Amino acid sequence: MKLIKQISLYYKVNGIIIGILLLLSLAGWMIIKQAVVGLLGQQLEQRGQEVGNYIAALSANDILLENYYNLYELINKTRENARDLKYILITDYNGQVIAHSFAGGLPVGLKNLRNLHDKQAIRYESNEGFIREVLVPVEEGQVGYVRIGMSELGMQQLLQSITQKIMLGIIAVCCLAGLLATRLTSRLIHPIYKLAQAVRKIEQGNYRVKVESETKDEIGCLTAAFNKMASVLEQKERENTHLVSELKQKEAMRDYLIKRLITVQEDERRRISRELHDEASQSITSLLAYMKVLQIQITQKELGEIISKARSIVLGLLADVKRIAVELRPPILDDHGIVPAMERYINNFSQQYSLPVSFETTVANVVFNSQSALALYRILQEGLTNVAKHAAASEVQVVLSARQQGTVLVIYDNGGGAGGTNLATLRQRHHLGLYGMKERTELLGGKFSFCSVPGETILAVYLPHQGGYDEREDTGNAG
Repeated sequence: MKLIKQISLYYKVNGIIIGILLLLSLAGWMIIKQAVVGLLGQQLEQRGQEVGNYIAALSANDILLENYYNLYELINKTRENARDLKYILITDYNGQVIAHSFAGGLPVGLKNLRNLHDKQAIRYESNEGFIREVLVPVEEGQVGYVRIGMSELGMQQLLQSITQKIMLGIIAVCCLAGLLATRLTSRLIHPIYKLAQAVRKIEQGNYRVKVESETKDEIGCLTAAFNKMASVLEQKERENTHLVSELKQKEAMRDYLIKRLITVQEDERRRISRELHDEASQSITSLLAYMKVLQIQITQKELGEIISKARSIVLGLLADVKRIAVELRPPILDDHGIVPAMERYINNFSQQYSLPVSFETTVANVVFNSQSALALYRILQEGLTNVAKHAAASEVQVVLSARQQGTVLVIYDNGGGAGGTNLATLRQRHHLGLYGMKERTELLGGKFSFCSVPGETILAVYLPHQGGYDEREDTGNAG
């Protein structure tokens, strides 16, 4: 069945037509053969009847006079002139054979082969083929009977000759009909073949293809419907091309704006970090110095304790300012690279939240551009912040590994999970940090994946080695 489905429609139609012709020819040949066999059989029996009537007319007196010599002479003379005659038996009215044409004696069983009261011709098989025996009564059976055996050998030879001629005629008719069927099938299939070619062109994106309709039948209607469909597809393709072009422009503008937003955000963080470090930290340090001098000069114990407590608060404030300045823009990231920056941040995070965090890396010899390094650092910050806020984890693992074409950052924790893996759903639940990490990753040509189930959360980021964008690129229009 599978092989039949793969055969071309052209060969299927031709095969069906030729098969029907062969079946009809075979059925016709069988009918003709039966008719010819019946006709030849009737002719053979008729000749036997004529021979029997001839002998019956001439042998009546000889049978009554028991003149066997004349009977044998009559039999021999008749055999010389009769075609297809196999044997002649002459019997009396009781069925006793009194003369026959067998030189070697009457064959066993032939005498009692038939009932003399049954006047119908019989057919039986002998060692020399089929025999048809005709029974002719002499003087209505009161004197005797003549049994004429006619051989079908000549009839079979004639039938074989006729069959050969009929078969040759059938073959010739089938060949002619097959040729006509091939031509007709070709004309019928040609429009379908053109439609199939047009469909292949549409599959390749050529929606301008048209098929000429040569008929008004069902195939013509199908061709007209196809041309209409192709026109609609061509129009839709133009509309889609325009929409895709607009979408690409909007995507380019969106990417550009996000890049500029990240750049401006990082510039602002760098500025605030610098101001906190250069101005706020210096001012707080000066304040601590004055408070120290004041604490030394004051003699009242209670007032000294108050100044000491205030100085402790200011020291904590200075530590917080320095920590915030480092988190906004860690100098170690610019001075020593991504791995030392991650190690320091992980150590500070682990101490701040009393949460053990393991860190493994194989990127010691990888050189990152500033955008990739900053993106990995920000994703690490956001990922660990999410763990601290939402996961309630007891174990966190961070792996930074090098691949052939890029770098992979994986953050794993054994907490309660974020309640799903669909970022769009998580975004609706105000998990904007994950969406921001995804945007930052894709802007650098990377891939972001997130999987969270109760007891296990895995965040993975892949960045290509050549990814990145220029923070100082022109602020003009994108595209």
